[in-house]
Amino acid sequence: MAMITLKRAVEFDGKTFSSIDIDEPTVGGIEAYEKAKAEGATELGATVAMLAVDTGWPEGALRKVRASDLATISGAMAPFLAAPANGAIGA
Repeated sequence: MAMITLKRAVEFDGKTFSSIDIDEPTVGGIEAYEKAKAEGATELGATVAMLAVDTGWPEGALRKVRASDLATISGAMAPFLAAPANGAIGA
């Protein structure tokens, strides 16, 4: 697991989010990702859905994360998101 401290904290719904824990996606997170994709979400939108399930952050808060912090989060997630032959995410 990697705890990432955001360069700029996010304010959402009266809460401050300043760090995010990134770990291997759960089945529920993968399911949220696949459901979002099936409903026409972009890659980023589907990733937000997965992160919401796996981090406990509200999707609205995740959408306020700055691009530079997203790049760091994506780097931490990369080892877990290798696409197997069946097209599902996860190792």
